[in-house]
Amino acid sequence: MSNRPRRVLIFIHAISGGAGKNAVKYANILAEGGFEVTLATGAAPQARQFGLDEARVDLRVFGTRKGLAAVGPLRREIRRQRPELCLAVDMRNLQPLRLALTGLRPRPRLILREALYTWDRVQLRSAPGRQIKRVIFAGGYRAVDRVIALTGSMAEQIEREWGVARARITVIPNGIALPGDAGAAAAPAVTAAETDVPTILCVARLTRQKRVNLLLRAFADVRARRPARLRLAGDGKLQPALQEQARALGIAEDVQFLGHVEDVGAEYRRATLTVLPSHWEGFPNVIIEALAHGVPVVATATPGAVEILDGTGCGLLAALDDPGDLARRISEALDTRFTPAALRARAEHFSDTRLSERVLAVMREEAAKAHPAHGRSAPGASPA
Repeated sequence: MSNRPRRVLIFIHAISGGAGKNAVKYANILAEGGFEVTLATGAAPQARQFGLDEARVDLRVFGTRKGLAAVGPLRREIRRQRPELCLAVDMRNLQPLRLALTGLRPRPRLILREALYTWDRVQLRSAPGRQIKRVIFAGGYRAVDRVIALTGSMAEQIEREWGVARARITVIPNGIALPGDAGAAAAPAVTAAETDVPTILCVARLTRQKRVNLLLRAFADVRARRPARLRLAGDGKLQPALQEQARALGIAEDVQFLGHVEDVGAEYRRATLTVLPSHWEGFPNVIIEALAHGVPVVATATPGAVEILDGTGCGLLAALDDPGDLARRISEALDTRFTPAALRARAEHFSDTRLSERVLAVMREEAAKAHPAHGRSAPGASPA
């Protein structure tokens, strides 16, 4: 077998948001681990912001606006590169990649890095929409050689609802860069009672998914019983309505809308507690980031939050869409003594170092299964 590095093509329609950040992370990890990596995308507005290693990763931007419009450029890129592995970053990007691979023999190993609880998301659609998505998603799961799930509960759902054999599913949580303060782990435990006024932080886009309106109602309840401040780091189209809600609740003086924050670490360092009130999440990085800075978390019981926090002593879980329960959990957390070193130890399980180890182990295993002669043209020859 040739010692030439294995080639991998990663496809995501747009390098933006959480999925885009993780596509860049996977590309960088694989390039550093010795793979020849092409990151193919319709648009790359945040590639540099996310730290893409442009010296090692071959970025291909097609300029397409919709996923299916990328099928043609993807097909040409795949036939030019002849990768042994193709990776789609979440289900919405799998269909264009599958179509681009149609008729290619031998076909590269096809891997799906799943970011969503797809069965739950399908149920939110109308009856005709559910049927269409079920057919598309079921076909997608049958077509892939490996599914990377973010959490154990996501893996269980993919196996149970979509019929994917457990042997074809690997759990790889998201990773974060841990703060570099060597002395941070020795910081003493603190409670809100030991500070003048506790600061509650929420890092979230101001969208319906994040349920910041629910947090404002819960905070009004907490604020009626004790001094507290709420800082909202994130922007979005709901900001004017949320500001009006804060005024109507009589808490506007204690709520700060910070908009987009570049240095979120500074916000964690000043926070007493982080709250994430989302209605749904895949794997909430905010929770890990807070723990890494020694800040406890109250989060609604989305599956990813449950997997990170349940039984760890690092925070509390609140019922979904229940401002009363969220207020009770916030108050309980503010009265609880948490040890920052223990919180950071939990975050270590989800570090970028651990992510790199897990990703490389899976991709090297898949590369070993790839057709040994796949697409390797003789020097100077043109791909078919």
